Amino acid sequence: MKGVVFDLLRDMVEGQYGLEGWNTVLEKAGSDGMYLSPESYSDQEMMSLVLATSDYTGIDTDDLLRAFGQFMAKEFYNRFPSFFDNCDDLIEFLLSVDRIVHGEVLKFYPDANLPSFAYEEAEANKLTMIYRSDRMLCHLAEGLIQGSAAHYKKAINIDHDLCMHNGNDCCHIDITVLGGADE
Repeated sequence: MKGVVFDLLRDMVEGQYGLEGWNTVLEKAGSDGMYLSPESYSDQEMMSLVLATSDYTGIDTDDLLRAFGQFMAKEFYNRFPSFFDNCDDLIEFLLSVDRIVHGEVLKFYPDANLPSFAYEEAEANKLTMIYRSDRMLCHLAEGLIQGSAAHYKKAINIDHDLCMHNGNDCCHIDITVLGGADE
């Protein structure tokens, strides 16, 4: 996993719990906390930090990953506003993630191991994102979706019945934009 993700986790933890909180997380995880954005680090190191953060904060790991995804979405907008600004609405943006956003990420980080998404559109206000990744960070993906919805000022409902954590080969994240797609 790229160091930039570790940096974002640090920023989230420090923002809510201060430097002391982050240092406690590092100690619990057995990490020195030295991450360079373009470098790659083990998935296990990230999961150790997530588990240590969950233990420190008392927040369930899945909920923590969702909160981290929401935080990441805000930071991605701050760093890469054109990804969001080039789309008129949430559904259009979500449809651009695998094709456009991930393509641009690979220009910066050619060795990045990104999840893949396929899509099923049912209606104008409904989208199923089919998530595949060996990392099985579908709850982080949910948070990124929720954070993106907040950016577009859309209330959404997420159903995630088919999940790799339940033995499925992929996750189906069903998103419904509440109140219609054009409000």
